[in-house]
Amino acid sequence: MQLLYFAAVQSRSGKPKTRPTLQQARLKAEKYCAYQERSQLEVKNKLLRMGLTVTETNDTLVELVRDNFINEERFAFAFAKGKLKVKKWGSRKIAMALKNKGITESLIKKVLKDLDPHQYISELRFSIQKKAKTIKENDPWKRAGKLKQYLIGRGFEPELVFREVDAYMEEN
Repeated sequence: MQLLYFAAVQSRSGKPKTRPTLQQARLKAEKYCAYQERSQLEVKNKLLRMGLTVTETNDTLVELVRDNFINEERFAFAFAKGKLKVKKWGSRKIAMALKNKGITESLIKKVLKDLDPHQYISELRFSIQKKAKTIKENDPWKRAGKLKQYLIGRGFEPELVFREVDAYMEEN
């Protein structure tokens, strides 16, 4: 016979937290998924924090996938497009973030391949122009170096950054 011990979990207010029923946890997870696209890993962590066992969590995840509340491909595409448009992230940073969200390598490759190359270059050029205005360096070599370093840090590919920053520096 296996004994399970549950530690008293406290809420932020310091009061003991009551463990939701399986039905309550499923409803919370459905609301969590309906608010915005979520990965399976995010929902799994949420369910475990609620106090569900691993078996209950896995069963709930299967139901959520079956009822189309969770769809890894839909999540990955929405995440990548959102990060490119809103956060101005490059593909390398998007890929790392998706990997951290538990997305498979094959799906990450598929998502990155699907990004619109014209929009990608457009977002890179917008980032170059915006950042160039904030750099207070007079030496053009140092200025270009800072721009390149910033954009590579944002996840854009180095060879693409070098080409676009050099073209921008020649124009200005």
